[in-house]
Amino acid sequence: MVGIPSQLLNRLRQTLLECEQFESDRQLRSVFNSYEPLRPWRSSVPQADSLTSRVDNVIGFLVDKRRSNTQENALVLLLRSLSSLIDQEDERHQQLADLAVELENALGSTSTRNEPQPINQPGINPRGNAVQTNNQAPELRPIKNRWALLVGVNSYNDPNFSRLNFCVDDVLALEERLKALNYTVVCLNDKLGHGNSRFPTRDNVEAELIQLCQMVEPDDLLLVHFACHGKLFNGMPVLIVNNTRSPTLEKTGLSLEEVKRHMRSSKAKRLVLTLDACHMGVETGRDIDDPQFIHNAYELAEGFALIAASTAQQKAQESQDKKFGVFTYYLLEALNGKADRGSKRFVTVDDIKTYVLDSLRRWSVQNGGIIQEPTAYTEGLGDIILADYRNNPG
Repeated sequence: MVGIPSQLLNRLRQTLLECEQFESDRQLRSVFNSYEPLRPWRSSVPQADSLTSRVDNVIGFLVDKRRSNTQENALVLLLRSLSSLIDQEDERHQQLADLAVELENALGSTSTRNEPQPINQPGINPRGNAVQTNNQAPELRPIKNRWALLVGVNSYNDPNFSRLNFCVDDVLALEERLKALNYTVVCLNDKLGHGNSRFPTRDNVEAELIQLCQMVEPDDLLLVHFACHGKLFNGMPVLIVNNTRSPTLEKTGLSLEEVKRHMRSSKAKRLVLTLDACHMGVETGRDIDDPQFIHNAYELAEGFALIAASTAQQKAQESQDKKFGVFTYYLLEALNGKADRGSKRFVTVDDIKTYVLDSLRRWSVQNGGIIQEPTAYTEGLGDIILADYRNNPG
């Protein structure tokens, strides 16, 4: 490879072959989407049908690419990004960081050695806010107000959508927890009467979402959570609410595109969307089998921090033992502080992603191999603090 000594190239290839981000084109593309310095090449990342080919193609593609403003080598940037995604206890974290330095020296990068590097654990700026440590992310002021919109739907007018068991319990438990974390919470669920303005019809959900989006200010955080069925319509994810009808799904369901559009119309700089959609009982599985629902939600989530209950190939599950959706159960544990890595007394989006993923893996082993892994995606927002305990005693 031009410019890379053979021994360094061999170590580089071997290390990248051990990185799970190269297991699929989608996983690799998400690295380019989520790390701002790599985004200029996100649409042209070469695809491959094997792990080895994918590694070789990417090395060959990036080795002569440089950022226009800093002249940093793109392959060096990729190594830094991968290092930041791996826990510091994992030996690959340091291996990738060391390789980035060696490669930078070998290729004669003109970038400064003093530029902060992205790291897995978020930094805290002097005003107490978790931020990305690369110089591309603008520093935000501390969160002023936290707002949450929660939607839980167990019952559906249309018999084509089977009843769910724990969506309402999910959002009621989240409401209690988020209020304790100083969120102002709007909770729509079908335990409320049909005449209540927060009964989860399409009009009510959209009206409450619009109202919240009009109220929030630039330094606020807006969290939106759905626990309900989900279905695809013409390839687009649609959330199913109480009065959604299958024959008129496009009109009576709430598309994820609409949710995204309303959230982006707000002034808030911190937007978080969590989806526990399509979950059914563990013993019965999903009646609504749209395997691309979460995948499409993931692809459409650019500009958001999104944590969804499952991947494109998996089912979101409910647990009779826990009396919650499994995803929401571990989300609640994470918000209660179990996701706090390093005793820093706050929990971020990345903390929650890591905790929920690890917990669901253990749960799948304990429940006969049922596989459910959350999908997580962030872009342009830093590592947002969702739960902050620093002002609480104890």
